[in-house]
Amino acid sequence: MPGRHVRGGWPAGLAACATALLAQSLSPAVADIVHLKNGGTIVCDRIEERGENLVVHQGQGTIVVPRRDVARIEAVPSPPSSKSARAPGGAGPDRTGGAARPPADSSGSAPQSPPFDRAETVRRLEELKARMQQFPLAREENRAQVVALLCRLGGEDLKQGHAGEARRRFEEALQYDDHSIPARGGLAAAYLQEGRDAFARSVLERALLDAPHDPDLLFLLGAVAQKQDRQDEALAAWEKSLAVRPDPLLRERMETLRRQQSVEQGYRRTEGAHFILRYDGERISPELEAAILGELESRFPDLVRQFDHDLSLPIAVVVYPGQAFYEATQADANVAGLYDGKIRLPAGGLRDLNREVRAVLLHELAHAFITDKSGGRAPRWLQEGLAQWIEGRRTTVATARQLARDWQDDSAGPAWGSTFTYASALSFVEFLLDREGFHGLNLVLLEMGRGSDSDEAVRTATRFTLPELLRLWGEDLARRHLQ
Repeated sequence: MPGRHVRGGWPAGLAACATALLAQSLSPAVADIVHLKNGGTIVCDRIEERGENLVVHQGQGTIVVPRRDVARIEAVPSPPSSKSARAPGGAGPDRTGGAARPPADSSGSAPQSPPFDRAETVRRLEELKARMQQFPLAREENRAQVVALLCRLGGEDLKQGHAGEARRRFEEALQYDDHSIPARGGLAAAYLQEGRDAFARSVLERALLDAPHDPDLLFLLGAVAQKQDRQDEALAAWEKSLAVRPDPLLRERMETLRRQQSVEQGYRRTEGAHFILRYDGERISPELEAAILGELESRFPDLVRQFDHDLSLPIAVVVYPGQAFYEATQADANVAGLYDGKIRLPAGGLRDLNREVRAVLLHELAHAFITDKSGGRAPRWLQEGLAQWIEGRRTTVATARQLARDWQDDSAGPAWGSTFTYASALSFVEFLLDREGFHGLNLVLLEMGRGSDSDEAVRTATRFTLPELLRLWGEDLARRHLQ
């Protein structure tokens, strides 16, 4: 049958990828702790000696501290290494009277970050807040570290898909320093993850006034622009980001966007309540364009109720004539539609909205809901199985009987159900719907949206592991169709 699939240029979709990359940039490397004589402390990425001063680096910021004000420097140990080589000159006692600095790895590789300890980070954060009151002379140093720790916590929340908690962390950081670039970028990323694109844009535009060449801010601005169907603006922002920090994944994404722009040049644009439709007005009739937009608008409220979830709006839809769909997407010839953050549909020589095209539109719209509710974490079997079911497909008796035979052949090993096919995905989703109801699958998607991977989400929502459910599905197939 024709392939109908969800596909993204990056795993988990553009917004999730953007927030993940920014979260990574907010996670510091191995740190040292500078203890000041006035009671203050500064946790830093690295320390540079300049005459009578120490230049303390924290992410993209620096603090200059007179050497005479430093009591000691506490070194955070690097992970054990098989190499015993020392940096030139060795690593003797620190000149400020503190502990020895860890030796450099002669391999030249960057030190690995220690595992993130949320409880310890929160404890340290509260200690620093208290020190700000107890030691007013060290307030500036401690304030800078409070901001850094809040950004670290926010970055970890972004990685886990907890956008609301991340937003609150970054908002608190900005209360301590309303010019903090990491906090502004993190807040924009949280808004982007929440689907609040206009808020993300507003934060980014203000932040870029202070840091016009920051690659993370420019990357996020491009992500927001692409979501808002402002392709030229997205490319311009990403070009600036690449000029500062080369990124092959971003370059690949830009090449895809340019190819699509070339194909879609001159397309007309129509806006509905929930959709922006772009189409070739020379080769697609206004009647067909109106029918497509009307079909999507009529289906939208039903899916909002079914998934118990609303989408950030508007949803972009591109309808291609002839072979333009395949030129723009590089999809296989049997693909009847795809969702990659936009719904893309090959109209071919279509004149009327027939039954098959209605099914494709519903299928791709379902992908938009599944992707958004799961935070882009839904695996392919769930994406395709559920989207097929939403469009109205059901497993035939012949297909179910063949799957039952496959189960019988593979039941002794763990491989059963591990290979994706459209038929097996639909059958397994039907089994889950019979067993858990649509509410159960909504819980699975919700857990994914909260940051769980697919195995963890299935176990939390159903109290069964995925392998256990696959086995129960096979047993059910055999009982129904082989007896």
